[in-house]
Amino acid sequence: MADKPTIAFVETSLTDGSFEADLAKEIMSIVGDRAEAITIDYEDLPLAGEAPEYPLPEAALAVRDKLGNADAVWVVVSEYKKTIPDSLRNLFDWLSLPSTKDEEGENVLNQKPVAIFGVGGFEELHPRIMVGDLLEDAGMRLFPVEVGLSVPAEAVQTGDWAMTSADQEALRTQAEGFLTFISENKVK
Repeated sequence: MADKPTIAFVETSLTDGSFEADLAKEIMSIVGDRAEAITIDYEDLPLAGEAPEYPLPEAALAVRDKLGNADAVWVVVSEYKKTIPDSLRNLFDWLSLPSTKDEEGENVLNQKPVAIFGVGGFEELHPRIMVGDLLEDAGMRLFPVEVGLSVPAEAVQTGDWAMTSADQEALRTQAEGFLTFISENKVK
């Protein structure tokens, strides 16, 4: 890891302007120049099968390399039909396949620090738990402070939501803690 870490942001919504995309931008703004922020675009990632195609699809290699070169990952999740989006599960399925391991045969996510931030209904408890299980199964080091923000029903209807000062403070607190966690849990 260089002087400042690279954090890869993964949003469960692949739609620009979603609550997750807006929150990821807010997090990146709070982190500022203390880390390099990259976004992971996995929209073109094909479904992972039991016998993935060889050679691996370019989209799978690109995502593997981008996440493999990051020092940490931050997942911004929202609930999708009381679960997590299949596209997110597919992303981590690809990264757990033997064929997507690095040159040394390691999972590129192994021991990589990861933070989870939820947005939506009841502070996104269930999706954060599901994502946490998924990331632990991938061998990642979960940052123990998860934050979930409730979006008022009227904001869900209109798509117009402004965070409260308490929401922003929770986000700042998580960002500060995660930056420390990254520095204390460098992947060897």
